[in-house]
Amino acid sequence: MDVGKSFSLYYNDLARWLFMTLIFTGILSTGWFGIPLAPKYLSLKQIDVIAGIFTVLSILAIIWGIMGYREFTRSADLIRAARHLARELDPTVGDYQYRSYNPETREYEDGYVPLGPIDFWDKETQVPIWLDKGKYWQILLGLQSNNKEIVLQVVSDQHLPFTAVPQNVAVTFRESLARISSKQRKRKQYRYRVKIPQWLVMNTERSRFVNVKERFKINDMELGAQIAELNKKLVLASDEVVIRERPRIKYQLKFITTLGIYLNKSLPFRIIYRQIRRHLPRAKTRTIDYTNENLANIKDDELILSLIEFARQRGISGNRIDNLKSLIKFLKTAYTRQGLGDGSSEYHNFHHSLEVAYMSLQMLPKLFHGYIFTPKDYELLLVAALLHDYDPSQMYSESGMNEPLRPKGPKVVRTIDELHKSRLHNAYFSIDKAEFEDYLQDQKSALIRPSQFVTTHPEYIKAEDKVTIEGIIIEALIWHTDFPYFKQNLARETFTQLLNEISKAEGQDADKIKLMAEVLWIADLCVTYMGSDPIRAWDRVTNLYDELYLPKVEAVSRTDAFFSDFAETGLFKELIRTRQFPDIFRQRWNLVYHFFHEGNPSTQLNRTIHKARKLYLKVNMEIEMHNSEMLHEIAAANWAEYFIGISKDQNEVLQAKSKFYALDPPNASSFWGDAQKLLPNIPSKSIDNFILILPTKFVTLTSKEEKLAFKSLFGILPDKLRSNGTLQLLTELERKSITFKELLEIIVESGLQLDLSREKGYFQKNMKNPDFIEVRDPYVLVFNSKK
Repeated sequence: MDVGKSFSLYYNDLARWLFMTLIFTGILSTGWFGIPLAPKYLSLKQIDVIAGIFTVLSILAIIWGIMGYREFTRSADLIRAARHLARELDPTVGDYQYRSYNPETREYEDGYVPLGPIDFWDKETQVPIWLDKGKYWQILLGLQSNNKEIVLQVVSDQHLPFTAVPQNVAVTFRESLARISSKQRKRKQYRYRVKIPQWLVMNTERSRFVNVKERFKINDMELGAQIAELNKKLVLASDEVVIRERPRIKYQLKFITTLGIYLNKSLPFRIIYRQIRRHLPRAKTRTIDYTNENLANIKDDELILSLIEFARQRGISGNRIDNLKSLIKFLKTAYTRQGLGDGSSEYHNFHHSLEVAYMSLQMLPKLFHGYIFTPKDYELLLVAALLHDYDPSQMYSESGMNEPLRPKGPKVVRTIDELHKSRLHNAYFSIDKAEFEDYLQDQKSALIRPSQFVTTHPEYIKAEDKVTIEGIIIEALIWHTDFPYFKQNLARETFTQLLNEISKAEGQDADKIKLMAEVLWIADLCVTYMGSDPIRAWDRVTNLYDELYLPKVEAVSRTDAFFSDFAETGLFKELIRTRQFPDIFRQRWNLVYHFFHEGNPSTQLNRTIHKARKLYLKVNMEIEMHNSEMLHEIAAANWAEYFIGISKDQNEVLQAKSKFYALDPPNASSFWGDAQKLLPNIPSKSIDNFILILPTKFVTLTSKEEKLAFKSLFGILPDKLRSNGTLQLLTELERKSITFKELLEIIVESGLQLDLSREKGYFQKNMKNPDFIEVRDPYVLVFNSKK
């Protein structure tokens, strides 16, 4: 391992003072060369070209120094503020002692690091209670570089070190690795290990900070504001780490790379261009495209800008845009007070409401089902989307006297009650910009400037404006987002009643409103899966399960059932196939739907196969694994090959993982799932050998369904086998039994044939399996694909 290169606040401060020196040097140089220029020109009519050039360069040096000093100061202040606030909420973060087992060295090392091919996002992979998987994954994604293996290690402050003079925020090491090529020759490769502090990926779930309220004598609202502020700072601090460390991984030249990092951070051209590019031609189109590509991870303020721009593109006028901006500012304040603002990891946060509003506008064409949707229609849809989860009491519910308050999600009933109290939706449509801003501000005293966008004044609304047709439409649209809608009798009945009221109003079409409600309902249900990659979607779904007090182990199967509520509807399929619907959302939906619909983590399995193909001579897979002991022995004896076990027994998968951790090299992993669902999704010709251990008690062919299950399983295998690949079957079935003959017939009909030239395979004579009948001797049958 080489000497690590660090993102150090000590060197950061040195750079600040360097730019401060550059500022004063530039000022002196400007005075020295620039002041004589004017008198010389006025008296002698001469221009000193050299002095003029030095003057211009000196002015540019001053500008560079000011911008560089500002950028490095902002970076250092942000990092220190994030750590300070994190340690205020959790004084022990940064000092947690945690050790991870390294299967390569067979030793424990300081800090948290998931090593080996077993995927970090496998739900069985546990993390310390103080660590947030989402924040960890965000940094790891940001550090990714083509064909570079990266290990992200979370260590305590003393192991960076942070508190010592260097004040290291992150350190990057390059490790030399010996890898095996396809020609059985060792070749040198590198792996990059990035160490980061615990507080940078701190778990900020509110339940962890119950004691903070007592320690600081603050209420729930103030605690939520602190958590929201910390989340924002942690996101920005993570960006700083990625910006500093990614070039060290991407480029090999150490000194030049380090110099480039500091220059890139300070160059005025980059800073100025960042501001100018917003006003360049097609900048607005590029902004929308960027938002589409990064919808799940984009910051709230950037998403708001794109939402406003898209609202303009839908024809919403300038004065209505002003009211929309005020409404968004008010909702942002309300969500932030609850700890659901920028950086929040809860599912129903402000970002989710913005996403639903944005997706609704993207999803509904201007001409659809014979209706022409006007700017007013889009504005109604947009306001309903922003308000559909507006529930100021959603974070906590009443509990026992001695029990802490419990977090929970929003409820449509409470949202509608809140709207009836505040008349927010009626005020939005019935008063102009100035009045609406006044309606949303808190005037505590004539001597104190009012706080804007923090409260509502229902008493400002005139009697005739307390119930408007727009308000009724907004309520109807929101009722249709209640989940699960088709099982919510109150929501369905109220929606029908409101539609009847709307149909009686002049100029209103109830069927058109119903269509808009269905679009909003679909946008609310699918936005998480269209705006995210499969891994990010999985993270957000597990956060939702925390919110609903549901077991995470059921997230895949329940989400698959959840998709059936809307994904199979004709309206959904029609909407995502329209020409105007962004292709990036359609592609992501296909990926994420595939990920959840199959009921297993096929994405992780394919990633493991792809990685193992590069590092090992062969990739082999045991299907229907009932006992991992035999696969462990096979993997240990064949260290140059990689082995994957698939089992429907969750406990067996956990036991297998604990065994496989001890392998050197780590050439085995296990996955929980049904092989019949997993195997169709892996690439063709990707497996060298399938292994199947089939004790007599697991072979039942007495019913038609059981025979079809075996036919389905074996029918998948030929397409997945590489050339010369095999199916190696270990069993103790009696060869003369009817069951054996039927099984053999099913295998042959699937496209495999018995290979008598290979009778041993991976199985040794002394291998034992407790599921076999003791009085029988197990034997091996090897099958290959028919030519």
